[in-house]
Amino acid sequence: MNVLDHSKAYQKFFEELTRIPHGSGNEKAISDHLVAFAKAHGLRSVQDQVNNVIIYKDATSGYEDKDAVILQAHIDMVNEKNADVEHDFEKDPLKLEIVDGYLRAKGTTLGGDDGAGVAMIMAVLADQTLAHPAIEALFTVDEESTMIGAFSLDPSLLRGTRLINIDAEEEDTTNTCSAGGEDVFLQKQVRFEQNTKPAYLLEVKGLLGGHSGAEIHKGRGNANKVLGRLLHAANEAKGIRLANWQGGLKINAIPREAQAVFAAAEEVKDVILDEANKIRKELEFTDPGFTWELKEATAEKVMEQADSDAAIRLLYVLPCGMRQFSEKIGVTQASENTGIISVADDTVRIETSTRGALDSYVKDMKSELLTIAAAFGFNGSGDNWYPAWDYMEVSPLRDTMAEVYAQMHGSPLKMEAIHGGLECGIFKEKMPALDIVTMGPNLYDVHTPDEKLDLASFDRTYAFLCRLIAAL
Repeated sequence: MNVLDHSKAYQKFFEELTRIPHGSGNEKAISDHLVAFAKAHGLRSVQDQVNNVIIYKDATSGYEDKDAVILQAHIDMVNEKNADVEHDFEKDPLKLEIVDGYLRAKGTTLGGDDGAGVAMIMAVLADQTLAHPAIEALFTVDEESTMIGAFSLDPSLLRGTRLINIDAEEEDTTNTCSAGGEDVFLQKQVRFEQNTKPAYLLEVKGLLGGHSGAEIHKGRGNANKVLGRLLHAANEAKGIRLANWQGGLKINAIPREAQAVFAAAEEVKDVILDEANKIRKELEFTDPGFTWELKEATAEKVMEQADSDAAIRLLYVLPCGMRQFSEKIGVTQASENTGIISVADDTVRIETSTRGALDSYVKDMKSELLTIAAAFGFNGSGDNWYPAWDYMEVSPLRDTMAEVYAQMHGSPLKMEAIHGGLECGIFKEKMPALDIVTMGPNLYDVHTPDEKLDLASFDRTYAFLCRLIAAL
């Protein structure tokens, strides 16, 4: 049974996408789906070695002499779910529902980022009534993690000089520049020994989380850091021995939940209760749903004291959150997000996403993280670097976009810098002549199980896209 209105092609295509698992690194099926879509509509397509897809559509009558326009979206999504939800992101379709005009997925992320963009481009390709210049529809993989799709793109496959990135999350706003970044991985091999003390499971839950690029400035609690603070308080007061910890699912999502198993004397309960109450007060307005639970558990082995101390103390002192804010342009300039903590194969691992409007911010934060980690015996490395997208003073495409928006809505289009990372910086490096804009429908709580898509905004944004390409 369909949830969305299939008389609207973009809604139909979006619902079809939600039935195909497509988390980052698992995009082959949805890539093949796009190739089959192109064939079914008599359109030429190219699928490259990493599963990027480009679909070509000829210009309509009167637009043959116009420069081609590139419509771009990424085909992967962030897989996040509530801890109490059973869902296999490798094979299960999303369970859609509409609540008060908003489309949601029950207990999981929705993938509106960037399924909405993919669906709108598919609708443009399928519609034979629209007026437009030649279209090159670019669908990239793995934007949410490594951006390997954008990095691997062969620019010779494209001749367009204008690119509309449909990966924004506010319909009245186009982004004018975006942050660069790099992931930093810290790890230490630890030694275990038999446990002789009572063991406990400490869980941190109920935090709002969110996209580390879009929500990092809001001061929301990071479950990994909250857990680290509770463990540190307990360790300093009573001495504990860490057995395991797990927190966060994606390096670029502010973690909502985290847990640890440790051994300690029973008196540790009062210490944790006291510290948790302090944190609850601090998060009263940003994370009113914050909760925690401490219960008895089993732990046959625990880390040796020195290794346990090192892990707990590193997590406690690790920088996390907004580091630099520009009052002039009203956007975060530099930030760090402690996205994932884990213990596997006798190795403690901490994964942090750094973002910066300047390369110097990213390099400095990475250096600081590695320096701090080394002081606690952790090795570190960086990976998945991506460049910032710099502001263009002159942009005819942006000017046209603003004119069309004002004609449609009677209000000016907002132009904003963002702290999130976009593929636009990579495209600009590969194709310096590109004129780039962004657009997208209203999306909320992206990268969390509370993600929702405003369906009325979805309708308006698609109409805006059609008007825009007709004006080019």
